[in-house]
Amino acid sequence: MTVTPSAASAGIAADITALPDADLMLLVASGVIEAPIAELFRRHNPGLYNYVAWLCRGDTGEAEDIAQRTWIQLMTRCGDYLPTAAFRTFLFQIARNAWMDQVRSAHARLRESLDDHEAAMPADDLTPEAEAQLRQNMAAVHDALLQLPVTQREVVVLRYFSDMSVEDIAAMLGEKFETVKSRLRYAFMRLRVVLAEVSPGDAGRELRP
Repeated sequence: MTVTPSAASAGIAADITALPDADLMLLVASGVIEAPIAELFRRHNPGLYNYVAWLCRGDTGEAEDIAQRTWIQLMTRCGDYLPTAAFRTFLFQIARNAWMDQVRSAHARLRESLDDHEAAMPADDLTPEAEAQLRQNMAAVHDALLQLPVTQREVVVLRYFSDMSVEDIAAMLGEKFETVKSRLRYAFMRLRVVLAEVSPGDAGRELRP
């Protein structure tokens, strides 16, 4: 596939920080690597590391290794990137694949099934007040998140700590939109219990169906 950088990309001597992610990736694909990768790293590595660290259950050494391998693989897969897709979705998919490979190599379980029992579903999303409460009580919520099945923990981290839309999460995971929403609902049911413990008077009101 022949990659043609955009007109904006041609002026690499100009302020590279003004270029969108897609143009930076086109520069990488055309052989201009160092400055574009450095700028993409500056923009996206904090969110990437945060996502991987949650997948690794807080193992910082493992998270750093996967994040580093993700950026290396990004440079080898730059030709696979399509400007029609969000760069962050592409980047996080590489990281997720790297994590999955690591889990497989350790002969660990890759996926955990959702609960089989029927349960009343809470609201599809958190209210702004409930989201703020989650962030304010992260010391308590942190342990609860680590106890979630990985499929639930992953979508919560992507949605509320990486600011990724449900549509982008579904695209990244290769899942249906409703599957992602269902995982979020079940995760909220469990996190609602944590909110009830740290703030009994508010949790039920803010997370009610």
